[in-house]
Amino acid sequence: MDNSNPIDRHLVQVARLGLAGRPQDVQGYLRKVMKGLRSAAPETAMQISELLATAPTASSPLRDASASFVPVDTDSRLPLLKHELPDALGTEPILEPRLRGKLDQVLRERMNLQALEQQGLAPTRSLLFVGPPGVGKTLSARWLAHQLGLPLVTLDLATVMSSYLGKTGSNIRAVLDYAKSVPCVLLLDEFDAIAKRRDDDADIGELKRLVTVILQEVDDWPSSNILVAATNHGELLDPAIWRRFDDVLHFPAPKPELSAECLRSAFADQVEQVDAWIAILAQLWAGRSFSDLTRSVHLIRRRATVAQSPLADAICESIRDELLAAPLAARKSAALLLDEEGMPERKIALLTGVARDTLRKYRRVNNRDG
Repeated sequence: MDNSNPIDRHLVQVARLGLAGRPQDVQGYLRKVMKGLRSAAPETAMQISELLATAPTASSPLRDASASFVPVDTDSRLPLLKHELPDALGTEPILEPRLRGKLDQVLRERMNLQALEQQGLAPTRSLLFVGPPGVGKTLSARWLAHQLGLPLVTLDLATVMSSYLGKTGSNIRAVLDYAKSVPCVLLLDEFDAIAKRRDDDADIGELKRLVTVILQEVDDWPSSNILVAATNHGELLDPAIWRRFDDVLHFPAPKPELSAECLRSAFADQVEQVDAWIAILAQLWAGRSFSDLTRSVHLIRRRATVAQSPLADAICESIRDELLAAPLAARKSAALLLDEEGMPERKIALLTGVARDTLRKYRRVNNRDG
């Protein structure tokens, strides 16, 4: 065949890539071709753009029909992943504006696929979430799936990590193949367990080979789906991993204003009863993760419900030891608040460690400033 005709060359190259089973390379090559066709054949360029914006789809006849079956471990027969459709979130992630902006950008890209394809651009396909436990990484992945109307597919690490040599790699491939075959958001939680540094001499060879598999899969990830990897220990990841992801989102420990927002959300419809305590609790529990804050509030609410006592009393009972060990500023704020609520001075002194004479001085200063 004479390949002097550009169309012939393009056709041969697309056929070569397609037959080699490299769909991501086919898409990349078509984007490159489309740029050259915009002036010479605008209608053809528009058709290619529309195909790229919608492909691959769940109804594509080229899909393997067996891909819809959830993969299982061949020995235990346990599923290798958890499949959920987060159609109703109990709560939204509490994020810094910078993080929220990055996630909103991912959503906007998905709503403007054709505009991106016309520029020869693919949407964000892969995200790496890094941060300490309990700061919203998993919830953000669930929120992203909810906003996109896609199922969330989560790797079940306990099932995937087989004790049999060579099985872990096969299990990982099965999960990734499945997640590429159906529209979804794939979450690889505890990512450092399967993507450790390859210079770690303590690891067996199979886990090192896993990193190579994952690098290849991230590179070939289809633009129709989103891959989210989350880790509490970014320092354990292989250096090559960082470069493969389209974006890396760092989730820090919550700042006081975000801690206060989390506390208000956790108190739910009872927040008006304890609104004055929010600032004190945020200060007292500074550095705690969102999950720890929520857990502490739920414990207080359960205590108040069982004892049939006011929430403020349950708060005092729960934080007594912490309050006595807290910095003076936190104890002063708590003492003044309890004083305003009419608690006897003696009890305030026992709870906060602020002497009655000192409390009266604080009260005079507070009344004068107010």
